[in-house]
Amino acid sequence: MIDRKALWISLLVLIAMIAADFWRLSLLPDWHYIPAEGPGNGHTISVLVLFVPVLGLTFTMGVLFSREWLRWGPEEAMQPWRRYNGLALLFSTAMMASAEAFNLARSLGALQSVSRITLAHVIFVVGGIFMMLTGNMLPKMPWLSARFRRAQLNPWQWNRQLRFAGKVTFAFGVFMAVGLPLLPVKMAIPVTLGLTLAFIAVNYWHRAKVKREPSPIES
Repeated sequence: MIDRKALWISLLVLIAMIAADFWRLSLLPDWHYIPAEGPGNGHTISVLVLFVPVLGLTFTMGVLFSREWLRWGPEEAMQPWRRYNGLALLFSTAMMASAEAFNLARSLGALQSVSRITLAHVIFVVGGIFMMLTGNMLPKMPWLSARFRRAQLNPWQWNRQLRFAGKVTFAFGVFMAVGLPLLPVKMAIPVTLGLTLAFIAVNYWHRAKVKREPSPIES
């Protein structure tokens, strides 16, 4: 349930990012480390830093697929969700590709005047604003059915779940835009990953809770 154009664009960008990382590795005398500030610089960082954007985009694609695979509905209901998921995927692709290009450029000696911390803060703020916008969009999205009856929510339960998910998404966005720039960059990545997993778990918990509650539609 993701727009095909957005999916193909993201897959091609992901492949290009992986190819660029391995190309950079082929230029290194020791593939365990890369120069942080360009060739000849004594400050090195782990080569795994190059693959963080790749892993971030892969994780995002996995989350979108796992969340949307079980849903289906009429075309008029599916189309808004395709646009929504496609927009989220393209935004994540643009952010991760920008981080990838920056890391590669710095390792080759370019963009020395641009601070890594400043770029990270910009990504956090822009990402947080995007999360807040998508959180506002969620409660307006149409009802979809589930492929398995046990996971089925009726329209009343669905609306309650989407309102909750919208609030949590908005709060997550506020934290990204305001809280993450205050943390050290090394802490920000694991904190973001942990909060994302917590966000998914809380949404599943609330979905199960709503499923057990009496519904006016069923009474």
